[in-house]
Amino acid sequence: MEKRFCDRCMARTAHDVMEEPDAIYTYKRRRKYRCQECGKTSFKRGLRPSAESVY
Repeated sequence: MEKRFCDRCMARTAHDVMEEPDAIYTYKRRRKYRCQECGKTSFKRGLRPSAESVY
């Protein structure tokens, strides 16, 4: 579950990542997300990973 901006709800809502088992994920790869509020599915880029050294 990630908080992403939904194009239909026009707000930041909770999204589920619809995983593909054979895909190699980097943060720039487009992932398929589904909004938990309205159910709209869309392809969005992954969120940037945060480095532990910044904390």
